[in-house]
Amino acid sequence: METQKRLEKIKKNWFFSEPLLFSVACTHVFISNNRINEPLRTGQKRIEFSDSLCEKLTDSILEDYLRVEMMRILLAHPYSRKPADCKPGVLSIASDIVIYQSLKYEKNSKFISDYDCLSGIVYLKSIAQRFSTLNSPLGEKWKNTEEEKFFLRNLQLDRRTGDLITVDNLSFEKWYKKILFLVSQISAAGTSNAGGADGEFALPSEDSSELWEENLEAEEEIKEQIKKADNEQGWGGLGGGEIRSIKDNVDFSFDYRKALTQFRQAIVSANRTLTRMRPSRRFGFKQMGSRYERKAQLLIAVDVSGSITDESFENFCHAIKNFFFLGIIEKIDVIFFDVNLKLSQPVSFRKKIDLSEIKGRGGTNFQIPVNFYEEHKGEYSGMIIFTDGEGDIPYYSGNKCNVLWILDSRIAYEKSKMWIKTLKGNKATYLPV
Repeated sequence: METQKRLEKIKKNWFFSEPLLFSVACTHVFISNNRINEPLRTGQKRIEFSDSLCEKLTDSILEDYLRVEMMRILLAHPYSRKPADCKPGVLSIASDIVIYQSLKYEKNSKFISDYDCLSGIVYLKSIAQRFSTLNSPLGEKWKNTEEEKFFLRNLQLDRRTGDLITVDNLSFEKWYKKILFLVSQISAAGTSNAGGADGEFALPSEDSSELWEENLEAEEEIKEQIKKADNEQGWGGLGGGEIRSIKDNVDFSFDYRKALTQFRQAIVSANRTLTRMRPSRRFGFKQMGSRYERKAQLLIAVDVSGSITDESFENFCHAIKNFFFLGIIEKIDVIFFDVNLKLSQPVSFRKKIDLSEIKGRGGTNFQIPVNFYEEHKGEYSGMIIFTDGEGDIPYYSGNKCNVLWILDSRIAYEKSKMWIKTLKGNKATYLPV
């Protein structure tokens, strides 16, 4: 509890001096976890800390560690899509080096000078020392190649300060590929650390990236905080290099297809079955493999109140057709509602539905489609609600649901997204006009 009080105090002190860092810290919760080998780590909307490691740090250095994690969140590293079969230790190094390249040339950086809070940089320094003693650090195969030149350039140490002299300005994804190559080639060349397992040198602890998983909502929330900093609150004490890194990393354009893709994956995953006829990719036959029965059924609820235009409905139909007519969804049923259901039975989704044929144009009651979905939950893997968001918040009697709300405009999305997110298992997106 003492560490949590110290972290909360740091966060409160940022209210006036570091508005962006304060806002980002408020989107995550502090949780004690003494099993981790790092003082702090982030992911899944929380900041975990080790009491035993943090109590050894001064308040100033503890703030440095927390700043690093805030920077990591602002760069969206814990919430970006991870490469297939990724190495968590390599992810951590790639993240640390992107943060390092934004801090290195800040004249008044508030981070500790030797960057001990960036374990990936400490690790690369040790590799750089080893490189300085070898004629072919990547092995004879790569001698005098562009790959070797890249690492010889980026793994040079300043004899006076001990810092890396050059760090190429690459993206998080590109640095991950570079470091992954470095790991594999050094291991193959037999230049590993003494005591390394199976000829592999010991990477930094995998704890720091253990919580990382793709989260579109968290990314959007981070973008909102960055927009506020740029337009209203200011950047506080962040330096120019840090601000450039954050801005260069953020794509403020909206793509509703990401939300549709994640929803599609979620409803297909609901039909996963285990089998011993197919080995697990990770464990072989030691663990059961998996097979996806692509027989998911989808329910679509369309708001036919007076505010829904034929044009926005056509855009919605086009989006659904592109994302769900791919052999993954066996059946798509459609219901129409305003203050009640417009048809006694759902109709099958087809390429052309004339909205004018559905007699509606009344008010909006979201409880109607929710009740229908819950009554027939065994028949559907998930539900999409297309609406303008104008209506009372519905209530779900069950805990398990998978619902995507597609709003007909950005304005409708901004007005409704917060109450939609309070509904468990519900997510929101919108169709750009």
